[in-house]
Amino acid sequence: MGAGMVVAGLLVGGWAWSDESARSDAATPATSSAANSPSATTAALSARRVPKFLVAPQADRRLNNAIAPKLAALSDTSCFEVRDGERVIVSHGTDQALAVASNQKLLTAWVALEVLGADHTFTTRFATTAPIDGGVINGDLWIIGGGDPLLESDTYRSTFKWGKGAHTSIEAIADELAALGITAITGSVVGDDSFFDAERTVSTWPSRMLAQGQVGPLSALSVNDARTYSPIPGAGGGAQPASDPAAWAADAFTQLLSARGIAVGGAPASGQAPETTNTVLEIASRPVWQLLAQMLTFSDNNTAELLVKAIGREVSGEGSTAAGLVAMVDRLGGLGTDMSQISLLDGSGLDDGSRVTCDLILATLNGDDSDPDPSQGVLAAGLPTANGEVGTLRDRFHNSPGAGRVFAKTGTLRSVTALSGWAQAREERISFATVINTVGREVTGADTNAEDALAAALIDYPDSIDPALVGPSVPRP
Repeated sequence: MGAGMVVAGLLVGGWAWSDESARSDAATPATSSAANSPSATTAALSARRVPKFLVAPQADRRLNNAIAPKLAALSDTSCFEVRDGERVIVSHGTDQALAVASNQKLLTAWVALEVLGADHTFTTRFATTAPIDGGVINGDLWIIGGGDPLLESDTYRSTFKWGKGAHTSIEAIADELAALGITAITGSVVGDDSFFDAERTVSTWPSRMLAQGQVGPLSALSVNDARTYSPIPGAGGGAQPASDPAAWAADAFTQLLSARGIAVGGAPASGQAPETTNTVLEIASRPVWQLLAQMLTFSDNNTAELLVKAIGREVSGEGSTAAGLVAMVDRLGGLGTDMSQISLLDGSGLDDGSRVTCDLILATLNGDDSDPDPSQGVLAAGLPTANGEVGTLRDRFHNSPGAGRVFAKTGTLRSVTALSGWAQAREERISFATVINTVGREVTGADTNAEDALAAALIDYPDSIDPALVGPSVPRP
């Protein structure tokens, strides 16, 4: 048998593993009879049907060569990695741990899926110390928070920059309470946020984070991200961080109940509910998979930080940031990546002292087992779409091949920009992670453009293969 025919026989077997059309061809045995002319052999070995293991080396080299100038222009404190499943296609600067800004939410999301589960919900409970008597609550109406990060009013949601995602409507809750026939509360509406600890921020955050509205005070009973947006249209009240989030939640519901004709005798307050209460109403949050989509699409810092506390409570019984971060590091270590340089100071990425590698980011993306194909899993589905209708990528990738084909988490601090997720390449989605630390200067548009260009370069992967390098030689007579 000629050398060319040996190659042909091997390739026919290879195609049997690559796609359905190849399986039908592979069912016909390859023979060395004279009927197998050189022209017939060449036609069967169309470059379009070359199996992946032959295409990949050439395609990888071409991609690396094409983006080499882009990578050379990045700062030394940057990393870029691309994977096709577990196979690394591009690796640049992946031995260093960097500040990743909101890309850290990918880690928080992955651990939340592992610890809490995609369908887990957080319950907000409304309770009294005595049964409702003729529509009257004799005493206080307690609101016992369970960690729902998205208790929001329509007035608050109208201020959102990137569009609106999942939430728990506090107006709808007030409607349900009114539908129970409640006409009066002789006491107060009282908020209880003891489900989590009383630490309202992360100690290492700059004070401007709270003042600028980057994150609200953290609380297990958080209405409008614990910022004082009145739920009553036109009522004003500003948007200051609530000094007592549980009392503010009670205030918001007092306003809503009063607007529905329910008389409330006392001023809103906070405290810890008695051990024995009568449940009037229970409200479940959106399931975790929807909370993650909202967090990733809109880069919601509050949701990220409250999920960290929820992780801590679930694992150790302590609803604190510290307990949650310990649990996160422990779970992330199970992904098999080098954790020696990893340092997590919060769950949102607001703290620029955290350190994460591109390798760990990709491990979380590819480690999402909510779907057999991680690129179709909960994390991937929750990412914003390049040049999409909502989310933090809405205003990027204009007139770019990446528009509608890049799905990625953004990350921005003064000296950090990051973009990690999935690119819809020619045949399948491939994962990528980009982190740029601009030490000594602030991030500019040139830096985010560089990120976008790297992601867009993945769309044509794998590019066309040179048939001469893999095609059969002409059989010798």
